[in-house]
Amino acid sequence: MSDNESGKGKVNVQDWITLSVVMIGCVLTILALIWQAKPSSGILTVSFFLMLAFILFVNSVTSNSKAHFEANLPNVSEKRVKRFVSFAEYTFGLAFTFVIIAFAILSYKYLLDFTNRNILALFIPIVFLLAAWIIMMIYNILNYAGKTLKSIRSFKRNIWILMEAATLILIFFDYNRMFLIP
Repeated sequence: MSDNESGKGKVNVQDWITLSVVMIGCVLTILALIWQAKPSSGILTVSFFLMLAFILFVNSVTSNSKAHFEANLPNVSEKRVKRFVSFAEYTFGLAFTFVIIAFAILSYKYLLDFTNRNILALFIPIVFLLAAWIIMMIYNILNYAGKTLKSIRSFKRNIWILMEAATLILIFFDYNRMFLIP
């Protein structure tokens, strides 16, 4: 079976490698900037999530590069290549989720400081996460067009939404001083 018949030689991961590299730069830039003008609290939690995202984006680059390399080798199964692509997809998605969580917490903490605990501080993480969820839902509908209820059953995306929803609950607890985000 030739490369064209098996589809092995046609693994296109360059865009994902580029996007992951850009996200690495963004995460490192954000980390450097937030430590220059720290909110009164939340900096440790946000830094933790951004550092986890950094590691996962680096893994996404590595896994996609490995998939590209493997796809161009003779006698490598398509299944092996797809494993690396799938691993990269999961780590990229989880990293992006951590960035969204970090931004929700960071924007909330900065607004708490600037508004003296005004209720408006809760609106930014709510609107931010709702916008992310709506975009994710539209993406799922487009991605799974014609596949009944498949867009709702995307396990990985549902886990990511649950993680973001848990963050929103923690933000509500923090606002009511029931649990403080360090």
